[in-house]
Amino acid sequence: MPIEQRWSERKPIEMDVALYYPPVGTIMGRTRDISLEGMFVHTHGAELPLEAELQISFVTEGPARNHEHRMPAYVVHGSDEGVGLMLRHVDYSDFYALRYMINVA
Repeated sequence: MPIEQRWSERKPIEMDVALYYPPVGTIMGRTRDISLEGMFVHTHGAELPLEAELQISFVTEGPARNHEHRMPAYVVHGSDEGVGLMLRHVDYSDFYALRYMINVA
């Protein structure tokens, strides 16, 4: 089994996410843990192949309005419970939203 190396700590954060994978469509899931580099998402039985490229979407609540964040990611491992995702090319607003959630948790 390959050893995973992370630059940032994963925190146990649960939130609803949508995974957009074109061959299948939208898969609704719930995170188990999140880091600045990735997350594990419970997919409720939906399977995704290793290295599948997809988009993660989640909503953060703000004082004036909610904000949807979309980030490209790919599948690095999977199990019967869900998938481990690595984030790719996260823009600043999405990065700060993730950092805020991790620091508050």
